[in-house]
Amino acid sequence: MNTDDKRAQICGMGFIPVTAAVVKNVPGLETIQVSGEWTLLTVSSGEFKEKIVSGELTEQELKAVVTDTGSSFSTILRDLVRREGLVRLKFTNGSERVVGTDHFPVMMSLQESGSPAAFTLSFKRNSPEPAKFLKSF
Repeated sequence: MNTDDKRAQICGMGFIPVTAAVVKNVPGLETIQVSGEWTLLTVSSGEFKEKIVSGELTEQELKAVVTDTGSSFSTILRDLVRREGLVRLKFTNGSERVVGTDHFPVMMSLQESGSPAAFTLSFKRNSPEPAKFLKSF
């Protein structure tokens, strides 16, 4: 894997409910610290869009396809979409970004479709801040 790739793609995703996370976030900084147990979501493809315009809210949109439609994983996904939380995106260049904060969490939607079946996790929202780089405690 080339970690110098400037066209990084999503290669992994995680979700943590706000109620299960310890978050250290300073508005205006480009980093965030999150402690807690992330639920890892194996995605077959994902696309994250972010439009940043000075003085306006940041437009964010995520669409990720999960092909594990087994009953136990399906139950986990259905539980997660009922909660407000943070989304961790892992990229092929090694960076990790977090969408959402403890004060402005993400709510995802879940759609099952296709043959063979697949889940699509998505959200579209306006946020006071862009996605932040994950920093260790």
